[in-house]
Amino acid sequence: MIRDQSEILDRLTRLDLVSAFDNKRVIITGSRGFLGQAFVRTFAALGSDVVAIDRYALASELGAAPPVQLRNVEHVDWDVTKSDFPVHGAVHYILSLAAIASPIHYARRPLDCFDVIVNGTRHMAELAARKGATMLLSSTSELYGNPPPSSLEGAFGGSTENQLAVLDPWRTVRARAYDVPKLASEALAAIFSDANVNMRTVRYFNIFGSGLVRGDFRVMSKFAASVVDGKPLTVFGGGFQTRSFCYLTDAVVGSVLALVKGDSAPYNVGNPTFECSMRELAEIFARIGNQITSKTIEVISVTPPDAYAHEPRRRRPNIARLSKLGFNPRIGVEDGVRRFLTWALEHY
Repeated sequence: MIRDQSEILDRLTRLDLVSAFDNKRVIITGSRGFLGQAFVRTFAALGSDVVAIDRYALASELGAAPPVQLRNVEHVDWDVTKSDFPVHGAVHYILSLAAIASPIHYARRPLDCFDVIVNGTRHMAELAARKGATMLLSSTSELYGNPPPSSLEGAFGGSTENQLAVLDPWRTVRARAYDVPKLASEALAAIFSDANVNMRTVRYFNIFGSGLVRGDFRVMSKFAASVVDGKPLTVFGGGFQTRSFCYLTDAVVGSVLALVKGDSAPYNVGNPTFECSMRELAEIFARIGNQITSKTIEVISVTPPDAYAHEPRRRRPNIARLSKLGFNPRIGVEDGVRRFLTWALEHY
């Protein structure tokens, strides 16, 4: 984690982004989440006064990590679904990250998930309007659904920001509890942007890295937990569906670039260079796990659940818009998995 933080700061310095946050006040919602904690550390290290907001009872119930304790970080236990967050004085930046993003949790608490994403976004955007702050909204690549059928036959340049899917809330729990609310939050960002509020939106593509807790229950944390426990890695069916995984350091740098240098239209934040199938990912975890644990980790196939039929077959970002601002993801899947597993062996 120290290596990750040092790398983030070095890259932000090289991109001439550090001075934008010196002695600035930054509010971060969802501050105990995976990305939230990384941003809290980053902005604190950049010299900002950070107000870290999270709903502590819910965060603890969902298995979030303890709050980051740093001198220039003020922790606030607050429910973002409530309006009128009590903040006095200047606010320069707001990062709206609050969400219930783990599949097992949003399936159990769909109304909480919907409420946090939609009303949390609106209340932070209203605060940005009152304070004249620039706000970064965390959105998702789930909005792209399945790419065009032609993309399954070979070359695919990745989903561009104007290729959204038609989302059907009746189709899956994830669609109605997570995907559609995320789209609604982007609609709110557009509405507030029309009202001259400085809004930035980033759509994350499968971010992972040090700090991703065991109870996240997405594929990266599930594979890491299996390696730590010395259990087989399970893939559904042939494991042919692909994802483009982006390491934490790249995601933070890309987000800060969008926040400082971007415009109001959405940006894809991901790494298109390292698209791999679930089977390939499991084999990477097994190989690296075998190397660093001396355990024999196997990969096995299991019959997929019914909900698996609605999973996108391929996901890859087109990052041309963000690349124009200087974004260049550096960490490949194998390097990222090695870093992540090394961290997980100490914390899982």
